[in-house]
Amino acid sequence: MRILTTILIVVFVCAGALAAEGEAGGQEQSIFSGSFADAAWTVLAFLLVLAVLGKTAWKPLLNSLKTREEHIRQQIETAENARKKAEKMLDDSKHQGLMIVQQAVEQAQKQGQMLAEKTRQEIFAVKSRAQEDIEHARAAAMQQLWEQTGNIMLSLGSKVLERTITPDDNQRFVQDAIAKLKQQ
Repeated sequence: MRILTTILIVVFVCAGALAAEGEAGGQEQSIFSGSFADAAWTVLAFLLVLAVLGKTAWKPLLNSLKTREEHIRQQIETAENARKKAEKMLDDSKHQGLMIVQQAVEQAQKQGQMLAEKTRQEIFAVKSRAQEDIEHARAAAMQQLWEQTGNIMLSLGSKVLERTITPDDNQRFVQDAIAKLKQQ
């Protein structure tokens, strides 16, 4: 189809050249002032060059362009797939990061609760020991107070009676004091 179109164009150009040659007669020469044979040889040379270039240059050039186009299309598809894969990996990484942070927060809360409970237990133990120590100290102080009171009483009793109280006397005084306390 192309060759037929090209031949028709060449024929019309040649016909125009012949018509111009007939009109020009003896006038000055122009690019169209040639013979029909020159025009025919020019057209034939053009067609020959067109056929040779079509076989040797045009088809390989088109094949190279098609190959290049396919290669570029494949690179674009590969790049698109790589981009999608990278986006998926990024989303997965973000999700993993959030999960790690969430787990760390939960673990920190658990450790905080455990430390708070341990601290409460230690405080309770220290408080219990302190109360026991206070109770022992109070009991010891009471014992010491009773002993001192007893010594003071013996000393007073000795001075009031002006004699030394023997352990038997002391026992009798204690018994009398207990009996009076029971009556009250």
